[in-house]
Amino acid sequence: MADEERKIITDEDWKARVQREKEETQRKAEAEKSQASGGEAESGAASQEAQGGGEGDDLFMSLLGSLVTQAMYALGMVPQQEGQQQVQVDIVTSKQLIEMLRMLRDKTQGNLTSEESGQLNEAISELQRVFVTRQQQVQEAKLRQSGVNPDDLKGPQGQ
Repeated sequence: MADEERKIITDEDWKARVQREKEETQRKAEAEKSQASGGEAESGAASQEAQGGGEGDDLFMSLLGSLVTQAMYALGMVPQQEGQQQVQVDIVTSKQLIEMLRMLRDKTQGNLTSEESGQLNEAISELQRVFVTRQQQVQEAKLRQSGVNPDDLKGPQGQ
């Protein structure tokens, strides 16, 4: 029993296991993509079981979803309350959340599956696009509140 307690597992064994798991996850993702192109994707818990993703994958996607949802709220892409007509935009918070997603992408480079990396990049791109539009809208609204017509600042058409 003393010999069993003294077993030392080297980092090389751990690295090899992680590499095998990573390759297996990539193979499953590729197989799922080919199946999804032929029919409807599954949903809910059945989909998670079919994907075979590890708990770490699920946690990463949950984190990504949480940050993206917060940014969408801050950008006014999702109404804060049902039936609310007016959109509330928080430029500072949305910028911070987008920066957090960019930092997450940079810090996890080379450690994400192709699906995770693709979703992260797609989310960042879309949020940045909406951010620029919202920032322009906020600036125009501030100009209008101060009595300046933003159209007057654009100059003559065709130049």
